[in-house]
Amino acid sequence: MRHQKRPLLLLIIGIFSLLALAGLIYFFPPDTAFTLSQILPNLSFPLEKFIQVSIIILFFLLLAIFLFSLCSYAFKSKAHGVLIASFSVIYFLFRLNHLTNPFFLILLIALFVTLELFVSNKK
Repeated sequence: MRHQKRPLLLLIIGIFSLLALAGLIYFFPPDTAFTLSQILPNLSFPLEKFIQVSIIILFFLLLAIFLFSLCSYAFKSKAHGVLIASFSVIYFLFRLNHLTNPFFLILLIALFVTLELFVSNKK
């Protein structure tokens, strides 16, 4: 049996994204929106006040990166990392949109168990 080496870069990315996620939660309220001029002050864009990025999008992006890198490092499989990260993000998006009926959770678990069996069966 061949020993598979775990990529250390995934662990480092996971730790940095966890720190960024904790800083985002601690320092910014959920209703904050970033404009393009706040992110890139040297860029002059005529419609910059109309383009805003909500902090919730950044939260879900950092959460997905953290879960993907941590689970890919733990399970030595990027497919499992993608499945776990997408399951968690979709579940939190359901909660954010007040879809808290247990039936949604059961459907989501059934979908991801099916996808897990599909990914595991391909190998």
